[in-house]
Amino acid sequence: MPQPQRSKADTIETLLKAPWVMAVIALALLVGALLNPAQAPQPALSWYANSGLKTLEWNNYLSWLRFNGHGQRAGQLEQQLASGDVHAYSAALLSPAFVKDSEQRARDFWSPAQIEQWKALRQQAPQQLATSNLYRWGLADSHPRPARFFTAPLTGGSLWLTVLALLLLAPLAPQLERQLSHGRVLTLWLLGSLLAGGGYLLLARPGQMPFHGATAALMVWYGAFLGLQGWRTTLSVWLPGKAWIGIPLPTPALAAIPLTLLGLLAWQSQPAMANLAAGVLALAGGILLVQIMGPAEPSQDIVTSIPDPQLQQALQRGWDALGRLQADAACDAFQQVLEQQPDHFDALTGLFSAHRMSQNPNDWVHIAHRLFAHPAAEKGQPQQIAVCWQQFRQQQGAELPADIGWPLVATLTRAGDFSQAESLAASLDHHDTRKPVLQALREALHREGLGHRAKALES
Repeated sequence: MPQPQRSKADTIETLLKAPWVMAVIALALLVGALLNPAQAPQPALSWYANSGLKTLEWNNYLSWLRFNGHGQRAGQLEQQLASGDVHAYSAALLSPAFVKDSEQRARDFWSPAQIEQWKALRQQAPQQLATSNLYRWGLADSHPRPARFFTAPLTGGSLWLTVLALLLLAPLAPQLERQLSHGRVLTLWLLGSLLAGGGYLLLARPGQMPFHGATAALMVWYGAFLGLQGWRTTLSVWLPGKAWIGIPLPTPALAAIPLTLLGLLAWQSQPAMANLAAGVLALAGGILLVQIMGPAEPSQDIVTSIPDPQLQQALQRGWDALGRLQADAACDAFQQVLEQQPDHFDALTGLFSAHRMSQNPNDWVHIAHRLFAHPAAEKGQPQQIAVCWQQFRQQQGAELPADIGWPLVATLTRAGDFSQAESLAASLDHHDTRKPVLQALREALHREGLGHRAKALES
């Protein structure tokens, strides 16, 4: 009877750990890109050009700008129209100051019949704007509107680029949301939207603000992922017939993904520099913000660098072999490193993945115990061990010796993976380290507002 209950609990825990926030936002971005393409013809602009309103007031609007000291903006709007960008008309269509001035001085440049025609057309403007997706979402207004920074990612941008950015983000999403929690991921997204909108406005011209689409704002999640990792990270990748495997990679190599997307964003979107500024600011903001939001890590100094060039080459051979799915070659290379430095974290995680791939249970269990007992004091290491423990538990079960299990509970607590830490603690026998580890877990649960779960832990 206990086995089905454990299986059901594992299923619920897995569902709760899924990156639901990122999945829902990704779906909303795809729907937004389909329903709100900024480059599609806007009915309000077509109506403005063809109803007679443009004929009546456009030249007056340009003259009004110059008369009030905005000659540069008038020139920019004329350049936009010359390049085929009819969004320039929105500057006049959405200018209450110009409308108010025109009502006061209408007799200076219109006949009574034209005044009546202009007033009738202006009364129709709100209804026409309501039919244009771009303006309905609060974008491209001549006055600041905070909502535009949150809705801009849902409007405009290239659909294929949005899809590509989301697909490349998918392998990073489970680990990122597990490390940060659902609420922090959502907060990061909102702040990323603000940063992307602000970056766009830094270089955008009047009438161009802001329809940069989703790719720029997504950079905040890429930045957050990079900011949480140490010099190396274990990326979980699903392979047919191999289930999920962890591949250790140098973190700087993962930076190539957002940098490539930024290059595509600048190449694909107009204006290029404004879109690039939006993405760069969101990426940098994600790296910095996660230093504040991310789980606290102990400040112990554990040296994992390898001064010996031969061992460094062996470590690189192991990663290369792992990437080619050559388990035996990877095992030999990582074992060579561990013979010289038995506690080297990257070699341990690499050998863990290699033995798992080779499907040798005895070797895998042995190296897993060594990895789970590792102090994991450097940034990002507890999260990597949490991923490895989840993989191990799914295939080998949750039974561990007490002298291995309690250090692992402490590591899972530092990783913020409280569900796995509580479940493992309940299954372990007594050990000398039990009391301080449980106390640390209780304190972490209280900090997260989970006092009821802290009280449920056995003394």
